[in-house]
Amino acid sequence: MPSPSHPQAQFVPIPPDLDLSALVENTTNFDYVTRLPKEMLKEHSAQSLEKLVLLHVVIGGKPLVIEGWERMLDAGLFSPTWLRENYGTKGKLNEVIAWY
Repeated sequence: MPSPSHPQAQFVPIPPDLDLSALVENTTNFDYVTRLPKEMLKEHSAQSLEKLVLLHVVIGGKPLVIEGWERMLDAGLFSPTWLRENYGTKGKLNEVIAWY
């Protein structure tokens, strides 16, 4: 049980009928994430991509989703097997692997 001197935030589940569009439109500090198809990146150089990430993610502090990028990665990369082989099975990582 948490101590009264260290209160924890209450968990409030997201309602299943949440209108995400209305929430984003009516909340000033919410914005849709920028999404780029991976095909668009083929038109640009590595330096151009680095500049985009620097400006948008590092300096701007906003997420950037590159759609389809996961298909460019090796399917075994960061799999539960890869994680066990590279980081072992002790500690917090073991709890994460158990979710798979």
